[in-house]
Amino acid sequence: MKHELIPNESKRNETFKKKTVRLVNKANELSTLCGVEVAIIIHKNGRRLYDLGQDNAMLWPSPPIFSERLHKFLNYPDFVTRLRMDKHEKFMEQITEEERENVSKWERRCELQESRQLMNELMKQDHIDDYFHELELYQLDGLNTFVNEMLKELERHR
Repeated sequence: MKHELIPNESKRNETFKKKTVRLVNKANELSTLCGVEVAIIIHKNGRRLYDLGQDNAMLWPSPPIFSERLHKFLNYPDFVTRLRMDKHEKFMEQITEEERENVSKWERRCELQESRQLMNELMKQDHIDDYFHELELYQLDGLNTFVNEMLKELERHR
């Protein structure tokens, strides 16, 4: 289904009624299953909300309950909101840092694997000196790191 205005008004009204009923059912389900307060306002400028008994606005679950929930939401203490946002921000920073560390570990593993492959290629060469002249600086650096890692591994096994 395309998400654009339905040109036929009767089909648009029929779709509106069906979608509104589904929305209210989902809101009721969310409220019941999760124990949360839900409020919905649907406003249809200049048109009657058919079968809902209002001229141009629908408040769910009822106008008094909607009003109570809206005031509760609007009067929610700012410091509690900021506290939750701070916790969320710290949580996101922690997750981001963990991901950075994971990326660094994987980069290091990839570099070591590339160096291992390069070392294997070097070992297959008849004239290794000629091959060294063709290597880039980063490849030589990688080989140095690889050799140091292998020496550390040998020390651990002693």
